[in-house]
Amino acid sequence: MKKKIIDIIPISTTHGIGEKRVLLNSQETPTPLTQIAITRLKAGEAAEEHLHPTMEEFFLFQKGDASMTVGKEQITCSSGDFISIPANTLHSLKATTDIEIITIGCVIK
Repeated sequence: MKKKIIDIIPISTTHGIGEKRVLLNSQETPTPLTQIAITRLKAGEAAEEHLHPTMEEFFLFQKGDASMTVGKEQITCSSGDFISIPANTLHSLKATTDIEIITIGCVIK
């Protein structure tokens, strides 16, 4: 399957901030993947602290700067950084500048 990012209609994130273009979702694959998306947030937008009981989440920062809290750890993120968040771990994200991230979610059993 081939897709062009520009052809994918952006939608709001589940946190109600920014937008994402979903490259692949759970309906398109038999794997435990929930989705792969390119997510964009504007400077100042933030996803409040939350957790996913049954999903691991991964972030690959493509552009911009952000701060994340994962568990009790405060992390400064920029282009090229990869963050792995285990299931059931509190985390939050705040864009310091406009950011673009590849986000990947995987269901755990």
